[in-house]
Amino acid sequence: MNATDNQMQKVIFDLGSDTWHGYSTESVWATNLGSGVYQLENSPFFAKGVSFRDAVMTSQVEGQTIVVGLGPKSGHSTYRILVLQDKYDPVLFANSWGPLERLGCSYEHGDFGYQLYAVDVPEGVDIEIACALLERGEHNGAWDFEEGHCGHL
Repeated sequence: MNATDNQMQKVIFDLGSDTWHGYSTESVWATNLGSGVYQLENSPFFAKGVSFRDAVMTSQVEGQTIVVGLGPKSGHSTYRILVLQDKYDPVLFANSWGPLERLGCSYEHGDFGYQLYAVDVPEGVDIEIACALLERGEHNGAWDFEEGHCGHL
């Protein structure tokens, strides 16, 4: 493998056509591990069943790197926090997010006409505590959330 093989590039997930968000594909940054295997380098906003640092199998289709299968899991989990524009309270969000951040969680944020956060729960974080904090944030009105993938054992 040469140095250019380790450069990040986008891999594309087919999401189907009947999704609540209206996107049929999602591209995620990944590092080429060789032989069509890539390691995800960010948390997906929409793709389910995968998390940050998971490996995926790909195929080249019309010049694009398309995910065609799942490889070894990283032990990370992905949750999604949704905040509608008219419901966003920055103080409430920060107060609800703080305990998750102290636990070791991080997020990527996207504005899709609503605020969406792809939350990474690393392998060493107690998943039950993280879920309880996500539920508390939902109960307090800071956000709605869903599980994208639980990779914790």
